[in-house]
Amino acid sequence: MARTYRNQRREQIHIDITPLMDLTFMLLIIFIITVPAMEYSTDVTPPSMETPRTVEDVKNKAVVSLDKQGQIKLDNRIVPKGELVPALRQLGPEANLLIISDGSRRYEEVIEIHRLAYHAGVKNIFLVTQAEGKGK
Repeated sequence: MARTYRNQRREQIHIDITPLMDLTFMLLIIFIITVPAMEYSTDVTPPSMETPRTVEDVKNKAVVSLDKQGQIKLDNRIVPKGELVPALRQLGPEANLLIISDGSRRYEEVIEIHRLAYHAGVKNIFLVTQAEGKGK
């Protein structure tokens, strides 16, 4: 009778887990980097262009306008940029400030007026836009 020895013919099976470990560590590093960024993110949802309020509905309002030439007007009187903060302080913190700008002016100029109004202590600042569908 012929004998066969199983122990002699045993094959060694190896699974190389190095690529799996590389993938695991790579995913771990990605999660370590992205999770704190997701916790401290800022919602930058733009405002809706549809509003039930109109300029006429706003009470205790003051209007700052920026025309094509870059002149700043506060309630239809020209105010130099350097004198805008003291003029806005006279309105008080409860005034509703409406900022109207000509479409040809740069957005940075509108933001600068907004910043000056903030430094003057005005709490309610509105950017006035033209309703869709209305021509210039």
